This record gives sequence, structure tokens and C-alpha cells, in this order.
Amino acid sequence: MKNTFHRAIVAFILLVLTSPAAFAEPILLEVEDFKGPWNRQSNIPGFLGKGFCTSNAKDPKVAASTMDGRADIGVTGVYAVWTRGYSSKNSDRAYQLRVGETTFPPTHTNSLDAWSWEKAGEIALAAGAVNVSVIDVGEGFESVDAIMLTRDLAIDPDAVLGALRDWLVYPDGLPEGADALRFNIEASRKALALRTDPKTAAEWEARAPKVKAALQKGLGLSPWPEKTPLNATITGRAERDFYFVENLVFESRPNFYVTANVYVPKNVTFPAPAVVVVPGHAMDDGKNYGLYQMGELGMVKEGIIVLAYDPIGQGERKLPGFKHDLGYGSLLVGQTNEGYIVWDTIRAIDYLTTREEVDVNRLGLAGNSGGGENVFYTMPLDDRIKVGTSFSFVCSYDLWLAEGGNHCICNHLPGIVHEMEEFEIIGLNAPRAFLAGNGSEDKIFPVAGHRETIQRAKNIYGLVASEDRVESVLAPLGHGWSQPLREAGWGWMNRWLLGKGEGVPIPEEGFKAEDPKSKDILCFKDGKMPKGAETVVTLNRKRADTLIAQYNTPPATKAEWEARAPQWRDEVWEVLGGKPEAFTPAARVVNTFEHEGLHIEVLAITVESGMEVGALFAQPMKLNGAQPAIIFLGGHDDKRLAILSGYAAEAAKQGPVLILDPRGTGESSKHENHLTSDSIVLGRPLFAQQLWDLLQASRYLASRNDIDGEKIALHGVKSGGLLALYAAALEPGFAKVEVSNVLASYRYFLEDEQPQPISLCVPNVLTCIDIPQVAALAAPTRLRVEGLVGYGNECLAPEGGASEWAFVATVYGLYGETGLLKRD
Repeated sequence: MKNTFHRAIVAFILLVLTSPAAFAEPILLEVEDFKGPWNRQSNIPGFLGKGFCTSNAKDPKVAASTMDGRADIGVTGVYAVWTRGYSSKNSDRAYQLRVGETTFPPTHTNSLDAWSWEKAGEIALAAGAVNVSVIDVGEGFESVDAIMLTRDLAIDPDAVLGALRDWLVYPDGLPEGADALRFNIEASRKALALRTDPKTAAEWEARAPKVKAALQKGLGLSPWPEKTPLNATITGRAERDFYFVENLVFESRPNFYVTANVYVPKNVTFPAPAVVVVPGHAMDDGKNYGLYQMGELGMVKEGIIVLAYDPIGQGERKLPGFKHDLGYGSLLVGQTNEGYIVWDTIRAIDYLTTREEVDVNRLGLAGNSGGGENVFYTMPLDDRIKVGTSFSFVCSYDLWLAEGGNHCICNHLPGIVHEMEEFEIIGLNAPRAFLAGNGSEDKIFPVAGHRETIQRAKNIYGLVASEDRVESVLAPLGHGWSQPLREAGWGWMNRWLLGKGEGVPIPEEGFKAEDPKSKDILCFKDGKMPKGAETVVTLNRKRADTLIAQYNTPPATKAEWEARAPQWRDEVWEVLGGKPEAFTPAARVVNTFEHEGLHIEVLAITVESGMEVGALFAQPMKLNGAQPAIIFLGGHDDKRLAILSGYAAEAAKQGPVLILDPRGTGESSKHENHLTSDSIVLGRPLFAQQLWDLLQASRYLASRNDIDGEKIALHGVKSGGLLALYAAALEPGFAKVEVSNVLASYRYFLEDEQPQPISLCVPNVLTCIDIPQVAALAAPTRLRVEGLVGYGNECLAPEGGASEWAFVATVYGLYGETGLLKRD
């Protein structure tokens, strides 16, 4: 049976009322599912669903913006419009709603310091879709949780939601034991606690090569890419009073163009020292952003040649195919965002060594925030860099994970917490000079972690009698390349590149930044990349094709397949971070009740030490004996609604169904990027953890007296379908697997506008296996597939699906089971 339950673009929940007076089902819209630039958050207790949205009042572009969604109106009529928001006595958090063409007066103008429902007004609506928007009107941080539309004009929203508590595993909020983000952070910190300080030079000499090799591998640079011709081109030159600037384009990889400016000081003796400057996340202006120009020109003024370039996704490389979110796709093929940027930096240094003006024995590297990160990761891997200044980045992995919050995927290297701490990475530079500077009020990289890391790095430098070559400077400010940090950086470069002074800060004077869009400092005067230019997307796709070709030839015989399959399963477990230790799952019954002939159990299932997940178990009330059962995974849909309509609801009328919320979904939802990226540094990706939840849920079901453990089937939708395929592949024995709208191949994850949940990201997975091979490993389990999806999350035509899954059909054919594989 096809699953008829699909979320619309805006996830909405039909709340079923049990009161006889209720003649309509309210429509509840979760604002975190709306589209728009507001921040998705979950840091104010008491919200509904998986979070809420907050406008950024400090950014006028965001503060004046809207969040847009849609409601599907089932019945024509007059609707009351309610909204749930947070008001505060400290700031104006008022906002207003627009439904269709009607804009209602502002709500939440009070100062309750609490979440509350307010009625925005009433509106006549015709059946069909209607647009719903949240509009920022206050001067504070507007925080909006939910919107309700109902034909019951006398309804009490809190009473309606109160009736839903029976369905909730965590009606009073998510406990620590079900918090997947907490679980990942604590597991990472436990691993990091094992990184001890070396006590002798010999001990460090033995450890350092292992750390360096692990760092190179973690960046996706092992083995090193080939150093292909740079094909450097100067596209322009402009004169200034104490320097001239050349616009440079070079290829760090074939047809992968890097845009840069080379600032050459006048009235200096050549060859002169040179520094590569890597900007942070100045997405619009990149190398030309005002603060970065100031950092660059300060060194030029001292007589240092500077090469500043645009990292991927920034400045002149802020183009389709270069976005930072594509780092998740890069991980699939064994690459990383930071690895791409590190390689660009290494090739920038290669370019500098070709210029007669440059003293190749006096090369430095400087950067702030994301650029400081690049300094941090590049310098240990390239001994040509004699001096480094890393600003607004250095912390400890420990406190960065625990307190630093949600970060760009650039910062997350797979499994890094098991291989090194930050002090060890800096230690790899000894005895080369390294300065780390941070704002003491930086909330992204807590200052306590910064201080600890520099002190531990000093201990390593001390082992090779170079303790004075690693230093820290702190400014009483927040995150950013502030003037005190810039001035300290110039002094450090003067000391170690020019042999001038003792590293005392140099005052910022005698120059200023120019318009970031000035053609004098743009490489592509027409704003266009050369024809045939590669992007992150195209590079990843080519690498994916190469990897898949290595294992995409189907077996010729059943014996060949059965010899290969067990080894392949072991390899898949390895890429998933290893198979967890055996653990007997147990369920805590939170609530039981009856609903329309079904017996409902609300369950919390402990799947491993310190982690439980939520589930609903439903079965007809008059069943006897051990019954076959189905585990339903509805992607990221709400498990309450799953039992009210669609596949799970129909299946539950026939027999037991367990509707599972793997960790990080449903009631346990967290910010997807934060949770997914932190699981990556742990080396056990979120997808692997959710897969374990599914396998443990199946073991729990099999242990029940009312379930036939030999007859457990899986039904998964979208991402839930992929989990089901992996479960059947790695632990054969399920009675049947049905999946719908499942990704046909990981190749379709590699696109500019990523419609797939990033939780599907498994680093290095395509070095091992693709989705068709996963499905083949499920053989001879009965398999039914309805709808394979490709780019844009669009279903492939039948012939396209058949082509993509030819490997699956061949393997199933070896078992005589081709008729059980359905694609429509």
C-alpha cells in the first residue's frame, strides 16, 4: 500500500479534538518549518514541536524580513487565527501575521517573559492552500513558535494542546537522556579527555607524525592531491601610494579557479617576505571585506608582500556550486570544506614561490575566524610557512563543542576528537612562530579553551626549546579581527619575518580600506568565471563517479555475492563509525490509552547507555498470541499524525505497529546542522546513530511476548526509507522492507540546492558503498520500492530508477526474487 501521508512544504499538524462540541480540526503550523532568514532555535524552554524561529534584530536585513509558510484549508469558513510567541519585559518582541492578503495587528506587545497564545483576528478562508507569513515589527528579537487556524471561534489553544499530552513521550520537555546533542558532546569530551600532554621530547617526536597523518586524512587530503599547473593569470593591476595590487587568478586544481589579490609594497628591497591572508566568513566580499583589507594593508605597509584570496563560497567565488553547505556533500566523497580551502592555501604558497620578488624562506600565513581556522590547519602541514597568526579561532575542541554552539560544517573534521586536541595541532608547528589571538568575550570560541590550548602548546614548544615562539593575545572584545588583534599580528610578523622589534603591536595608521566592489580589486571584471570552470559540486560528482565505478559491477554468481557480502557489511559498519557494543534495549512505558479501537503505548526505548528514543506502539485491542509487527519510520514526520492517517494508521488496524522517532527527530529534534556536524567530529554520524536506534527498536519488539520476532517488517519514507534499507542490509532477517521516495544514489545528494536532510551525511560513505549496493545487501529479504528520487528530490522515471538500481535487480535475481523488487 502506498503511503498517502506527505508533509507539505510547510509541515503542519492536524490536531484531532476529542470534544463532541468540536466540529473542525484546527491546523497547527510550526514556524520553524517556514522558509526565511530567521534563526531556528531551541534554547527557550516551553516551545512546541522541534523549536521556534527568532529574528535577528541586529541585522536590519533580517529584522525587516518575513518567515513564509502555507496552510491547507480543508473546509471553507471563518477561521480564528492564533499565534504562540515569546514576549519579554526587556525588549519589544511584537510581530504580526499575514494570512492570504490580510495583515493582522501586531501581537505579543506585552512583557510576560513567557510563551503565550494570542488571537490575531478572524478571517474568511476558502478551501485550498493559503499563504501564511510572520512579519517582524518589534525592535527586539521576535521569537515565534506556532500558528493555529480554527473554525471553532471560541477555542482555547492551550486546552487543545493539553489533549495531545497523552501522545507525547516527553510532555514536560526533552530530558538529558533523550538529548542526542548532549550525547554527542559528552562522548566527544570523553574522547578528548584522553589526549594527554607529552612529557618528553622523545614522546612528542614519536606522537607528532601520527597526529600529522591523522590531520591530513581528516581534511580529506590523504593522499595529497596532484600539484597540477597553476596556470596563473594576472587580470589587472592598480597603483596606490605605497603599493601596487595585481588581480590574480590561478587553478588550485584543474579548472578550479581561485581569485586573489597580490599586494606588493613599493620602496622595499626584494626578495621580500610574503604572507597569504585567508579571510573568514565574509561571504559577500571575501578577500575585499573592509576589515580584511585593513589586516592585509597593515602588513604591506611594513614591507611584506600579501596574497589574499577568496575561499570557496566567498567574494568572487560566491557562486552556484561553491556554497559552504556543500561541505556535507564533500564529506560523502572523502573530502571536506576545510580540506578544499587548505589546498587552495598550499597552492597560493606554490604561486608565491614563483615570483622573483618573494623570499621563499620568509613565508607567513594569517587569517581570522574561518581564515584563522585555515591558518590553524594549514601551517602544520606545510613546513614552508615560517610564521602564522590565527585570530578568532583557537580554542580547545573540548570547550568549543561544550560551549561554542552551532558552527559551519567547515569546522568539523570526521572523527577528529579521537585523534587529537587543538594543542597538539599547534605543537606540530614547533619551533616555527605561531600567534593566536581571540576576543576575551568571544562566545563562539570560549576564552578559557583558548588559554588552556596555548599553555599546552607552549609545553610542547618548550620540549624543543622554543617556548617564546608560540604566544597568545587577547582583546577585550567579541568575535572578529578587531584592531588590537590586527596590530598584534603585524608586530608578530615584523618580529619573525622582518627581524624587526620584539613583537610589539604596530599602530594602525596611514591607510584605509577601499570599496570592496572596486574593479581595481576584482579579478573577474565581468563577474564571470571562465567557461568550463569546476565547482565544488562538479568536483564532488566526478569523484563520486570514480568511486562508484570501483564497486558498481554486479556479481556474476550467487557464490561470488555471498563471499563478498559479509566483508562488505563489515566495511559499511566501519564507515559508519563502528558497530556499537551489544546492549539489551529496554522500554519505559510512559502512557497507555485507547484510540478508535487501538491500544496505544507511549514508549521511551533505551537503545544504549545514556540514550533513549521515543516511540508509539499501536495494535488492535482484541489480538491474541504473538503477532507480526511493522516498524514505521516516517522521515521527520510527527508520529502522532502517523497513527491518525496514512500507512501506519491503516497497518495498525491489522496488527502491531511501532512508530519510531530515531534520535534527533520528532520530539527529540535539535538544530539539524548542530546535531549532525557534532556527530561528525565524534566519528559516529547521526545517520549511523539513528540506524542503531532502529536496530535496537527491532530487538525490543522481538523481545515482547505479543510479537513474533521472526516476522518484523520495516516501512520507511524518505530518510526513514534509507534507514530501513541499511538495517536490512546490515542485519538480514527482517520479514519485509518497504520504502518510498528514497534517495536512488548518493550522487543525487551532490547538488547546489540540497533538498535532502543533511542528517543523511555519512563521511567517506562513497569510498565504500552507494545506496543500490546497500539495497542489494538486503537480499534475499523481500523488498518493495515505491519511488526513487534524484536531483531536486524529484521522483525518477521508471526507466531511470531501473537503470540506477540495476545492481539491486541483478543481486535479487541471483535469489530468484526479481518479482519482489517493485519500482513505480
